Amino acid sequence: MLVACDRRSESPPAASSAALEAQQAAYNQQVKRANAQLQAQEEMYKRADALLTTQEQMLKRQQDDFARFEKILDTWETQQKQYQKYLDSLTK
Repeated sequence: MLVACDRRSESPPAASSAALEAQQAAYNQQVKRANAQLQAQEEMYKRADALLTTQEQMLKRQQDDFARFEKILDTWETQQKQYQKYLDSLTK
């Protein structure tokens, strides 16, 4: 006579429970590492964004300075031409 064993009503063996706990602990460690990496990437993104903003501000300032310099140079060239015309008219 064969007798079937119903294991569903029994509690899991201690070795199986320990293995499950070890897997859960390993999973928790992976989650902690992933969260730490995510946090580090977020901080790097913030620093990169701040650096980009600073570089954009510096570029805008450089462009403004260049435009101002060109205006000064144009004014100086115009004045030089007027002064040269004045000097040329004196020698006649």
